[in-house]
Amino acid sequence: MAFPCPLCGAVSRVRTSRMLSAATKEIYYNCSNDDCCHQYKTLEGEPLTLAQPIHGGARIPPERLRTLPGLSPSPRQALIVTPGRVRHRILG
Repeated sequence: MAFPCPLCGAVSRVRTSRMLSAATKEIYYNCSNDDCCHQYKTLEGEPLTLAQPIHGGARIPPERLRTLPGLSPSPRQALIVTPGRVRHRILG
């Protein structure tokens, strides 16, 4: 994974990362510019569902599903399939 350096804009590469919680990851980067050599970290987390699986996850084996603490599954469907028609709904 590459991320632009916030100081010089050069490509930075992941040095290491660690999970802070089930939904948050801390990622450490090194800038590839020899004149900059900036080292920094970012946080990745709080997943936001943009579209539900087509079948609402019904075809995912139960042992492959996981729940995240503090997050409840959304009862809304993003894709509604009826015979001969497909309708999309924007989640928001």
